[in-house]
Amino acid sequence: MTISHAAIIDWAEAQKRQKFTWLEDHGPRSKRPRPETEAENKLRDIAMLDEVIALCNARAAV
Repeated sequence: MTISHAAIIDWAEAQKRQKFTWLEDHGPRSKRPRPETEAENKLRDIAMLDEVIALCNARAAV
């Protein structure tokens, strides 16, 4: 099974949207905040997803 760079980017963008929604609903500034470590984990995940997207874009350009 081969997964295209475009499919990985689409998946990563969808994951980022989920993380941002979670932060809006449960982050430090929400009405129902969760422990700070959970928000930190989501922000780390977003940064990692940004790197995945950058790597896929770089490889697709080659």
